[in-house]
Amino acid sequence: MELVKEIFNSVKIYRLATHVDNRGTLSYAYDGIEGFEVKETRFYNMPHKGTFFGIHYREEVSPMSKLITLVKGGGMDYVIDLRKDSETYLKCESIELTEDNYLAVLIPAGIGHAFLSTKEDTIQAFFIDRCGNDGYSKRINYKDEKIGLKLPIPVSEIADYDLKAPTLE
Repeated sequence: MELVKEIFNSVKIYRLATHVDNRGTLSYAYDGIEGFEVKETRFYNMPHKGTFFGIHYREEVSPMSKLITLVKGGGMDYVIDLRKDSETYLKCESIELTEDNYLAVLIPAGIGHAFLSTKEDTIQAFFIDRCGNDGYSKRINYKDEKIGLKLPIPVSEIADYDLKAPTLE
């Protein structure tokens, strides 16, 4: 994996190591990142364009980091700095992830995360450094004006808990 960019002095964007030959493409979705050990792997299958997840984050008392990449399709990955003592507090950045650009985003604790599929049949791989759900996961409404999330397409699918998530206030 090659580090290609860092956002908010904490979010890291990597290009996956790949090998292409007559059989197709081999991508190393995770081949070791210092300080990040995978404990759980999830795959999200999004049949519909406009499927939205987030904004999700973890309380600092129980931090969790996650590495996100796409297996198929395309989408916009959003990171929001929610660390109140940070000079980039409430700043938002987007990263386009596609099956062809081989990018992966490492999101540490204190950073909010959202994802919007921009293609049909998008499959996301999600690697986490904790197992299970311990009750420290939180949500913020994606329409919160303090964050100002800009989506390139309308949301077509969203979970009730994301739609009804509280704002920062």
